[in-house]
Amino acid sequence: MYPINLILTNRPCLVLGGGHVATRKVLTLLESQAKVNIISPTLTPELTSLVQEGKITWQNKCYEPGDLVGYHLVICAIGDDEVSAQVYQEAEAHHILLNVVDKLPYCNFTLPARIRQGDLLVTFSTGGKSPALSRYLRSSMEQFFDESYAIWLERLSKLRQEAIATLPTADDREAFWRSALSDKVMELVRQKDFDQAEAEIKHAISCFRSKP
Repeated sequence: MYPINLILTNRPCLVLGGGHVATRKVLTLLESQAKVNIISPTLTPELTSLVQEGKITWQNKCYEPGDLVGYHLVICAIGDDEVSAQVYQEAEAHHILLNVVDKLPYCNFTLPARIRQGDLLVTFSTGGKSPALSRYLRSSMEQFFDESYAIWLERLSKLRQEAIATLPTADDREAFWRSALSDKVMELVRQKDFDQAEAEIKHAISCFRSKP
């Protein structure tokens, strides 16, 4: 497994199936701002609402060979082994990213359990071996990764630009952040004292700037 985060903004993605599992997959794709199409003869009420609102598109039919062409990523939530095998063969032939729900041999990527707070994305993966364990780990950490981290991330992104302008090399910046983003600073974040946490980082930048 090689972990990556895909940028799916405005990328065409396909979900095969219209049940409750497919619904969850569609919602996560929409969070990533993907352009989502569904192929399924039936839809859950939630998916029907998304179609009516124009947030996703829908083809009222069963999967047929050739349906995957043109898509960047496909999630198959049909639950039929024979169809899943056909989908896998087509995805492999066209080098399309494919996840078949609960069928690891038919996947060329797996979907981790995740915690999302703004632009902060924390994921838990078992390489597809136990999605239940991934979900448990996510659930146990959700209270720790609250909205404080999303707020701090927005501030930190601005501080990063200031640090880039001050620290001349990538090695300098890496060394700086290893020391500046300290336990003390992160404890201030957890206490929601964002102003003081930001002041600590700015002080560290100023100290670096004043070095001979």
